[in-house]
Amino acid sequence: MDNREQEATKIVDEMNKQMELSKLEELIKDNKITFEYKDKQYRVRLLNLKEKEELDTLRRKKFGQLIQDKDILLEKDLIEQYKLRGIDINDIDEQVKKIDIEEKAILVQLGSAIAKNETEMILKEQEDKVKELRIKKQVLFTQKNLFLTYSLENQLLSYVAEIITYLSLDVQEDGWKRKFNSIDDFINYEDENLISLAAQYSMLLQYSI
Repeated sequence: MDNREQEATKIVDEMNKQMELSKLEELIKDNKITFEYKDKQYRVRLLNLKEKEELDTLRRKKFGQLIQDKDILLEKDLIEQYKLRGIDINDIDEQVKKIDIEEKAILVQLGSAIAKNETEMILKEQEDKVKELRIKKQVLFTQKNLFLTYSLENQLLSYVAEIITYLSLDVQEDGWKRKFNSIDDFINYEDENLISLAAQYSMLLQYSI
């Protein structure tokens, strides 16, 4: 599989994840998401004050490591490097803006059609156009993220997401308790499927509240 096919696969995967978000949001109860994995009950939750302080300490430490690595570029510098190679990341943002304008216009038309009680066929056509535009926008976002994966900012965000998952994951064993006692336990844990599932739920929870 060449690079283009790999990127296309990642884009499709990302689109599928986005389409599942509305279903996942229904799982949030009392600032927690509970789920079952291999016959055990797990949950992710919002961080308490002590955990937030630990997150901040680890984030500052990681930032200090990243900023000293000369091979890691800031996002703005990475964008400039791409531009020298004929890839304009800023053009992606412009395309997204155009899609936003087009989507807004269609939504206005959709609202008008609903008010006029027009036929269901017309309404469905407009709804389908909105869905199509949102998929295009998500593809563009995913392309941009792929280009900027190795920027300092994105690497820091990715690390923070991992730490939040480590801090927020509980397991039901004679009551709820933290799954991992240390960051090393988390990093060395072999079941990547559990970590991936917990990370998905954790990020949904953290950024939906």
